[in-house]
Amino acid sequence: MSFCPVDVWTFDLDLPRAVVLTPDETIRANRFIFEKDRIHWSHARSALRTTLASYLECTPETVELFYGLNGKPAVHQRFGLEFNISHSRDRAMIAVTRAVPVGIDLEVVRESVEIAKLLRRVGETDLEGSTTDLFHRWTRREARTKALGGQLMLTPQGDLRVADLTAPEGFAASVALVGADPEPHYRQV
Repeated sequence: MSFCPVDVWTFDLDLPRAVVLTPDETIRANRFIFEKDRIHWSHARSALRTTLASYLECTPETVELFYGLNGKPAVHQRFGLEFNISHSRDRAMIAVTRAVPVGIDLEVVRESVEIAKLLRRVGETDLEGSTTDLFHRWTRREARTKALGGQLMLTPQGDLRVADLTAPEGFAASVALVGADPEPHYRQV
């Protein structure tokens, strides 16, 4: 069994923070209909830029993001830095590793969502357990998909290893790595 450290950052998107967006990101943020959604997205993207800048030893404004076929963000390969972000309501989580593709998912647990039905739609079976258990199942699936930069409706294939994360109260979260067992290291802002 090979373990790989994963830095896991959690952010409260309602807390004031400097907004650091590119012109394209500002346009995207301004497309949100609801102000709260615009603020949460802007804070999550700014947290991502600030977090990556600390690893890359640069300013958040100069972090250059590239996007894979299905929209997974990345930085230039020469940095050997892999990361992923997920946000749900007023929280965000960012996972950062060195040279191992990573995916993270965070979901607020909602009794009103027919999560078993959604899991069946993406091909998951054996759906026993509480709503919280099923949301953890969902986050595991989505984290594996995001590690590959794949499409949610396609079953992720390959050596994908996943771990549930300690998430804020009322949330479920998981992290997945390609070819290594995640060893989460929780980081504070």
